[in-house]
Amino acid sequence: MTSSEFWRREESFETLASRYDGFIFDVWGTLYGGGPVFDGARTVLERLAALGKPVVVLSNAPRLTETVAARLDPLGIPPGLYRAIVTSGSETRRALRERADADHAALGPLCHAFGADRAAELLPGTGFRDGAPLSQADWILNAAPDAADNTVEDYRDRLMAGAARGLVMVCANPDIHVVDKGSKNVCAGALAAAYEDLGGRVVYHGKPHRPVFDRAVESLGLAAAGTVDLSRVLMVGDNVATDVKGAAAVGLDSLLLADGIDADILLGPDGVLDKTSLEAFAQSAGSSPSWVATRLEW
Repeated sequence: MTSSEFWRREESFETLASRYDGFIFDVWGTLYGGGPVFDGARTVLERLAALGKPVVVLSNAPRLTETVAARLDPLGIPPGLYRAIVTSGSETRRALRERADADHAALGPLCHAFGADRAAELLPGTGFRDGAPLSQADWILNAAPDAADNTVEDYRDRLMAGAARGLVMVCANPDIHVVDKGSKNVCAGALAAAYEDLGGRVVYHGKPHRPVFDRAVESLGLAAAGTVDLSRVLMVGDNVATDVKGAAAVGLDSLLLADGIDADILLGPDGVLDKTSLEAFAQSAGSSPSWVATRLEW
């Protein structure tokens, strides 16, 4: 499949369903955007379940899988519509608990958290403690901005102080920004990028980094039939930088939804996908999707 083969609104997801054995779905901007679950998304998940096609939900939420499941269920996406949920938050907690690599094994016991409410969910059982002032912390847990309307500049002094001390930052959500009910807000990834610009070291958990994609593919359960054919797994999401780029790095095809986080760039005033804008945007992002749709519909 070449990057010039774009999936169009006038065609159907049903065609794609027959091409792939398993599906990985992003959450925010793909299944819902802070309000009700998108009608088309629920229909797609229901049809895939009826066809016996395994689905894994893959989210950059700095939350545990059970938290995301509890949020999706009352919105109309019960556990029966997916096989597993993989979150950057759960993978962060796993890494902190297991300390199986040099980066996490070297972390001291005290952290200074951005997004203390998220950190309170991720740290229990890891042996690490939050609450240390930056001057006494051993490392930084970057789970989220402390408030939805925060900007990177609000953290400039803390980022500079952490970088000056050489503190490692563990980022539990690589997303740069999110669109919440029409408002574009910065995420932990924006703070991490600024920290790196200041010379700080960041360890990431979440898309587009390979470990979460490997976990999601494993969770599909396709290996029971032998080696997983990655060309038969489709990543569905609205973010070129995380969903599309990460899928391509692992060897997965991807479906980009144009009505998500970059709708203001990819859709024209009439709400129709603009192919010229799409191609220019994909080129600037350094990764092209396998397929493109205006929105998720069966």
